[in-house]
Amino acid sequence: MSVDSRYCNDNWAKSLGGVTYPLLADFHPKGEVAQAYGLYLDGAGITDRATVIVDKDGIVRHVSSVGPAGKREIIDLATECEKVDAEYGGGLGDLPNLG
Repeated sequence: MSVDSRYCNDNWAKSLGGVTYPLLADFHPKGEVAQAYGLYLDGAGITDRATVIVDKDGIVRHVSSVGPAGKREIIDLATECEKVDAEYGGGLGDLPNLG
């Protein structure tokens, strides 16, 4: 999710050769979802670079932040996802096409 528009997200995904997961635009009102998670940086008008892992019941099970210029480690995030799946999982089933 980003505060960029759906069109920016689509172009970003295309520039990577396609993305296989849904991208969400927190565009209008700008940053409303990020604010709810405490991840909107009001002064800069951007979101913090953060990862929020939500279980199948919609409960937040993990939040981590690396700051706007930080780098996330995919192995660490995959490990967190596996932990959440093992404890609270059941899979996502068929995801709806949100595009």
